[in-house]
Amino acid sequence: MLAPSPLEWVAVKSTLPAVPYPPLDSRPDIRTERLVLRRTLESDLEAWHALRLQPEVMKWTGQGKPDKDLEWSRERLAKRLAPEGDAKYEFIICLASTGEMIGVGGCHRADGELGWPVNGYMLRKEFWGKGYATEFVNGFLETWWALPRAEVDLKVEKSTVEHAAEDGRARECIVAVTLDSNRSSQNVLAKCKLHLVKVWEEADLRDPAQTAVLCGFVDRRPAS
Repeated sequence: MLAPSPLEWVAVKSTLPAVPYPPLDSRPDIRTERLVLRRTLESDLEAWHALRLQPEVMKWTGQGKPDKDLEWSRERLAKRLAPEGDAKYEFIICLASTGEMIGVGGCHRADGELGWPVNGYMLRKEFWGKGYATEFVNGFLETWWALPRAEVDLKVEKSTVEHAAEDGRARECIVAVTLDSNRSSQNVLAKCKLHLVKVWEEADLRDPAQTAVLCGFVDRRPAS
């Protein structure tokens, strides 16, 4: 494990998915061996609420604890629906065999803690340890890297840049961030061949009086 160190920022030229993303109602499902990743629907509220009631799941989020009631969950689900959800690249994770919702995941931030888009996921605890998280991350990344690209200027954390060309160009990244204590998620990211590049400290979103140690993993855009 890397030792925590302060964030350092560099200006680079790179690429990102062209925006706006395709509207939610036009996005095709992503199919993997055992999963279907689809857009969020209003009818997902009950399963969404059940996911967010699990303390084992929510302890790893910025909220740090289960939703207080159904309306609280409904307000957060609404952010994944059009029009606000059109600006994100997130999915409901379902079993292909039954259609049952088992989690959520995707890119929820276009400019995350290290300057790049962020990929994350949550799975119901009864589906942990079955390889679904690894399957989701691999399936999502394959689709993410296939999106049309646009040229951009960015400020990103120095450790995410393998090497910059003379013109300041850097290979595009997507980032996953975990708490240092979330070894299960770190194992998933390692299986998906993401690389730990940065460990840093900041105020804990769950309790700003405390300090959290965060780990930044990157996946870099495949060579064309």
